[in-house]
This record gives sequence, C-alpha cells and structure tokens, in this order.
Amino acid sequence: MKSFETLYLGVVFLISTMASAQDVLTVDDAIKIAVESNYDVRIAKNDTEISDIENGVLNSGYLPKVSASGGVNYSDENQSVVFSDGSGANISGAITESYNASITADYTIFDGLERKFNVKKNAENLNLKKLQERQSIENTIIALYDAYYNVAYQKQIAENLKLNIENSLDRLERTKKKLKYGQGTKLDELNAQVDLNNDNISYAAANKDYKNARRNLNLLLGRDISMVFDIDTTVVFLEQLNEDFVLESSEKENITSLLNQQNVLLSDLDIEINKAKFLPKVNGSVSYNWNQSINPPTNFALENEAYGLNLGLSLSWNIFDGGQSKTRVQTARITKENREIELYRAKEELKKEVYNAYEDYTNKQFTLEAEKNNVATNKLNFSRTQNQFSLGQVSAIQFREAQINLFNALNNQAKAKYDLKIAEINLLQLAGKLIE
Repeated sequence: MKSFETLYLGVVFLISTMASAQDVLTVDDAIKIAVESNYDVRIAKNDTEISDIENGVLNSGYLPKVSASGGVNYSDENQSVVFSDGSGANISGAITESYNASITADYTIFDGLERKFNVKKNAENLNLKKLQERQSIENTIIALYDAYYNVAYQKQIAENLKLNIENSLDRLERTKKKLKYGQGTKLDELNAQVDLNNDNISYAAANKDYKNARRNLNLLLGRDISMVFDIDTTVVFLEQLNEDFVLESSEKENITSLLNQQNVLLSDLDIEINKAKFLPKVNGSVSYNWNQSINPPTNFALENEAYGLNLGLSLSWNIFDGGQSKTRVQTARITKENREIELYRAKEELKKEVYNAYEDYTNKQFTLEAEKNNVATNKLNFSRTQNQFSLGQVSAIQFREAQINLFNALNNQAKAKYDLKIAEINLLQLAGKLIE
C-alpha cells in the first residue's frame, strides 16, 4: 500500500513539474494566433482580397480594350483563265502571297450608366466582404473563448481532484493511525482506500478530458493539435456593462445589423444596374491597318499595299428585349423589399437578444457571488469536519460528504466564473465591441 501512495505522489509531482515547464498560453495570445491562423478567418481574408482586386480600376470597365492581329497567307495553284477579248492562259505554280497587320482600340463612351453603378457595386461588395471578414473573426473569437475556458475549466477540475486526493490520502493516514492504536476498524481503512482509488480514477478521467479540450483548442488555433501548453485560469472582468449602452451600440455597430444594411444598399445598386439597360450605348474604335498582297500574272494588279488609320463610332439601343430587362428590374425591387423586411426583423431580434443576454449576464453575476460564498462555507465546513474526524467526533461518511461538497463547490465556482466571462463576451459581440 505504501508503494501505491509513493507512486501516486511521484506521478502527481511529475505532472506538476511538466505543467510548470510548459509555455503558458494566455487568452490574448490565443486570440492573436487565431486571427492569424484560423482556417475560416484565412478564407474570409482571401475573399476580401479577391473583392479588393475586383474593385480595382482594371475591373472598372473605364479602360479601353486594345488588340493586335496579324496574318500571312500563301497559295500555289495551277490557274486557267479566259480574258474578255477571248484570249486565255494556263499558268502552273501561280503563287499568291498576302500579309496583314492591325492594332485596334475599342472604348465604350456611354453604356447607359451601367458601368458607373457596377463600379459602385464593386466598392460596396468590398465593404460587404470586409464586414463578413469581421463577422468571421468575431465568430472565431467567440468559439475561442468557449474552447479556451473549457480547457481552463477542465484544468481546474483536475486540480480540484488533486486536492481531493490529498485529503483522501490524509484521511487514509489518519485511519491507519487510529487502527494502529485500536481506535478504528479495518473497514474504515478499506473504505478510505476505496475512496482514494475512486479519486485517482476520477483524476485520470479529468486529465484525459483536459488533454482532449487542449487538442480542440489547438485545432481552432490552426496549429498542430498535439502541441502541449499550459493555460491561464485567471479571468479579468470588465466594469459593469450598461444595458442601455449595449442596446444603443448594437443598433449602430452590431455586425449582423451592418450586414443587413449592406445587403439593402446592394439591392439598390442592382435596381440601378438593370434600369441602365433601357438606355442606348455608344462605342468608339480606332485602328491602324496594313495589308500587302503579291499576285500572279492572272491578276490585274501584281502587287497591292494599303495602310492607314480607321475611326469608328457606333450606337446601339436595345428598344425591346422581350421584357427581360423589365423583369429584372421588378425582381430586383422585390428582392430589395425582402432585404428591408429582413433588416427590420433582424433589428427586432437583436433587441430581444440584447435583453436576453443582459438578463443572463446579471444572473451569472449573482451566481458567481453565490458560488464564492458557497466555497467559503464549504471550506470552513470541511476544515471543521476534518478536525472533528481526527478527534473521532464525526464518521467517515460525514467526512467524505464534506469532502465531496467542497469539491463540487470549487467546480461550481470555476464554472460560474467562466460562464460569466462568456456572457460578458456575448454582450460585447451584440454591442459590436468585441474586436475592440
């Protein structure tokens, strides 16, 4: 039995030494890593970069199109010709050569303002992608807090179980001494040993959960899931958040609300783009051409060369396209109306979420204070029970009950602490202040 206790103490010491040697990952460090390495955030950033490229001048439609072409033709034929005076000729190997080259620039002078509204839409699409990138970052930070504090909670459960084991070892030693001096029974010793074994089993399971939670956090951080690190269980709370401030800020800065407003703005531009199709389009072109041909004797001109500048101007007007343009305008207007309805509904849902989240926030504040008082009471109760157990004034069952109550109280306090921080983070997200 002594060897078992010695082995346990050695394992606990080894685990504690390894933990102290690990790098401590703070929540701020984790956020920085996630914003840089999280897979969803990286994809969102790439989408923003694509939209930024599409918003550039090269995609505006305001630049001319320039093309160049050239060609060579060669033919070797046997020709038989009859001229108008009745004479004729047969030529074998009548060779014809022709060469051409041109450079052309086309430019849309007026396109019914469609190009203008497309440029505006590209700019607003970029703003939309930036908002979506921010939303991805916010969602990642929320998930990060959940994962980080789950690791911290599992760590504290394991630490509380170590305290449980220490108290169970102390109880076992006291029971052995009582048995040695004839003040206890073998059954008391066996019960103490069983409780110690159960505590060791619970500690092994808690340590497994701690490692699993740590791997989940590594995956969220976009790094090697086997990376080992220690966690900071300290939680720093902000000053009391004001409900009216959260509600007012959410109306202006909440990401969901901003995205809905952006979608309404894009619907406006879709209407203007489709209305522009009713207007005429004017195109201009300028080209420089060169052509040369060398002909056989059967041609009137044995050699011909032409070069020069050509200018062109064209107007097109799609007077009636079967009603397709009108249909697109009508559907775009209905789409805008739907997005306005979604915006109004989202605003009402946001109010509800703020009220619910704030209620949850204040409730968790009360819960944390109550759990702190509960821990203080259970610590005092266990200390007195431990002293009375040494004097033989309480039973082993009462000692175990006080021990379990203290363990549960410590776990409940840790959970209440992390739950309150998550409630605080949710309020910040609703207010649009999370990234700040």
